[in-house]
Amino acid sequence: MLGIEFVGLLTDAGRYIIWSIQTKSNSSSIKLQLYNSGNLILHEQGYPVWQSFDHPTDTLLPNQLFTKNTQLVSSRSSTNYSSGFYRLFFNTDSILHLCYDSRKTTTVFWPDPGLLSWQLGRYQYLYS
Repeated sequence: MLGIEFVGLLTDAGRYIIWSIQTKSNSSSIKLQLYNSGNLILHEQGYPVWQSFDHPTDTLLPNQLFTKNTQLVSSRSSTNYSSGFYRLFFNTDSILHLCYDSRKTTTVFWPDPGLLSWQLGRYQYLYS
């Protein structure tokens, strides 16, 4: 059976790749569907193999999860949608951070970097 390769690219105004996906399939039953929720899902034989909700950019939609494996990245400006300098993400202690990260400087805006994780209500211990 011949394999089918699906490649998707999204480029910004400067023709830089800002998002891509590459997947291979031994099935000819591949379907790409945009749902009313805004989630774009690639199905293979009826099963999802990739979805846009797992790769947020600068916007979260209702019912889209924001987890430790994802981050939001601002756009450069209201007319330039390439990746900007602000990032919203969870660190390894599950604390949400807002960070400005440019070529010249990196600054954590929130929470106060001088506070310890337990002062922010986050603990590394499990409770039963």
